[in-house]
Amino acid sequence: LLHKFPGLDVYHRCTLAPTIVATLTARLGLIHPPAGATSVVFSIESYGIEEMILFLVGNLIAIVIAVTINNMSEKRQYPTTKWI
Repeated sequence: LLHKFPGLDVYHRCTLAPTIVATLTARLGLIHPPAGATSVVFSIESYGIEEMILFLVGNLIAIVIAVTINNMSEKRQYPTTKWI
């Protein structure tokens, strides 16, 4: 969304994006460092909805694989709540 502001050049967008994301995730209690890197990637250029959906699908595949691997062990079970 930062590319919509005409007065911001790429350097300001790359500085503001992880700052905004880190603040929001800290307020929500969902700290996740790769989210800051993702915000920088998407703030460098104006990506379309297709790229964002592709990125989301890639993240969902990674989450499914991680949950499957974690649940293969008897000692580790993820998620521990039934919110899914």
